[in-house]
Amino acid sequence: MKQKKPSRTPGRRLAWLVVPALASLPGLADPGTASAERTDTDLLRPPRPVRAVGFRWENDAVGETDENYSNGISLSYLHSGRGLLGGVWGWLGVGKGQFFSSYDVGQIIVTPKDTDRPVPDPEDRPYVGMLYASASTQLQRGNVLHGLKLVTGVVGPASQAEHVQAWFHELIGNHKPQGWAYQLHNEPIFNLVYEHRRKYPLLADTSAWSAEIIPVGNVMLGNVLIQAQAGAQVRFGYHVPDNFGTTLIRGFGALPYARPRRNGDSEPRWGAYVFASGSGVAVARNLSLDGNTFEDSPSVEKNPFFLTGEFGLSLWTRWVEVTASFVWWGEEFKNQARPSRFGALAITVPF
Repeated sequence: MKQKKPSRTPGRRLAWLVVPALASLPGLADPGTASAERTDTDLLRPPRPVRAVGFRWENDAVGETDENYSNGISLSYLHSGRGLLGGVWGWLGVGKGQFFSSYDVGQIIVTPKDTDRPVPDPEDRPYVGMLYASASTQLQRGNVLHGLKLVTGVVGPASQAEHVQAWFHELIGNHKPQGWAYQLHNEPIFNLVYEHRRKYPLLADTSAWSAEIIPVGNVMLGNVLIQAQAGAQVRFGYHVPDNFGTTLIRGFGALPYARPRRNGDSEPRWGAYVFASGSGVAVARNLSLDGNTFEDSPSVEKNPFFLTGEFGLSLWTRWVEVTASFVWWGEEFKNQARPSRFGALAITVPF
């Protein structure tokens, strides 16, 4: 069994690069740079709806596997306004814009490829369960969205991942995983996430059909993940909503609810679009691969860079938004047999 202590040097370097840059990002420091395409009325347009609840489920059964990222589930609450963390925008000198807040609770389960072995393969990733809660604040200024998220919780037996997976496998008639005795030890988790999104139209918005590209970049700092990710989402559809696309649990988790684009005095009641996303991820620290921060634990040698892809369909109305997708997540560690594949389902209900 490999035992390895993570190096903190990459995280420190990444922090020194990221934190000073936040206040100078386009659309954040200067109100006039948020979007040349939006008027003051658009910038101050009140968000609608002001509250929404969301359910998100990600599982590898869609990819016909039971390995790596096995299951993720979360519940979220979103509302307009600054919320618990919204004061940070004042510290950065931001006065105007639309503010949103969201709160999530969830659980993540990660397993090795062969779950029939009582003693897991030391060359495969360890069993990991994570129970977490998060709070986020988001700032929209025209076609630009900034988000800050704080995640806390616990990794290890206290996450109850072993019991949840055993119950679910019994429910669907699958075997019970045998190696949970070798999961990571209990450890509190703390992570900070910053994400930036910006929309660009690909087709003239002169009809009900439209297309756009949304570049996405984020940085994560903490004892769970120290990484940077950059990519883009392209979407095309009928009455594409005025929002910023889709996300995953291992992303920002919750984004402002879809709302119709105004077309004169009328607004559509529903819309649908297809989308495809791709990104590159540079990783300095991954708790699920590097093992516990302060104790010896199972670990494997991670890959410092990998690619991701996703495609799916989203349907929205004034009463519900449903998004389903298939995700391809590249090889995260040395000797990984194949990339992770899982399905994602998100349901959001405004009220």
